[in-house]
Amino acid sequence: MEKRSNNPTAMRVKILKFTGEELCRYGFHAWKLNTVVERAGITKGSLFHHFKSKEDLMMHWMEETLPPLLEEEWLNPLASADPISALQQIFRHRAKQLEQAPAHDHATHPLTILVASVQADDIALLGLLRGLHRRWLDGISHALREGQKNQSVHPAIIPEEEAGVIIAASTGVELLVKTQGTAMVAGFLRSTVAYLETLRPA
Repeated sequence: MEKRSNNPTAMRVKILKFTGEELCRYGFHAWKLNTVVERAGITKGSLFHHFKSKEDLMMHWMEETLPPLLEEEWLNPLASADPISALQQIFRHRAKQLEQAPAHDHATHPLTILVASVQADDIALLGLLRGLHRRWLDGISHALREGQKNQSVHPAIIPEEEAGVIIAASTGVELLVKTQGTAMVAGFLRSTVAYLETLRPA
């Protein structure tokens, strides 16, 4: 249990942090609010002072965490003049993170947990997922188009299609962590680096 904080802003940040960790380990439909309360060292009443409900807390975590994370880990690095190298570095970095994670840690990456958990009747989650993936797809395809202009990306590829493949490779491989283990998935991610090399000019 964490020490109590008299700073409402700091407490809100702490609650969101622990919520994210629980969501990524157990998924949207299995994580427990009581665990977040216990880890934050607060009562449920205190938590509900910051968030209306468990669902409200979950939506705030997604809305406040996932878009900035997408910017930090994907869109900002892709501002490089060499998008292929930037993409390869993204995959290498994630592979290294998995290799360094404890063997028992099967947490799904935050950008993948939404894909893993969303169901057809989750209208709010589907809307968030579509919006997030649209930004992700647009960011990668734009970077690839710019790479074609500066001749660092093969002129024959279709940026939108390759962007979809790249996102599918990232999220699909991440979903295998619980069944294949972090070391195996890290290897899959490194294999994607070789595929990305084929997107360079001949």
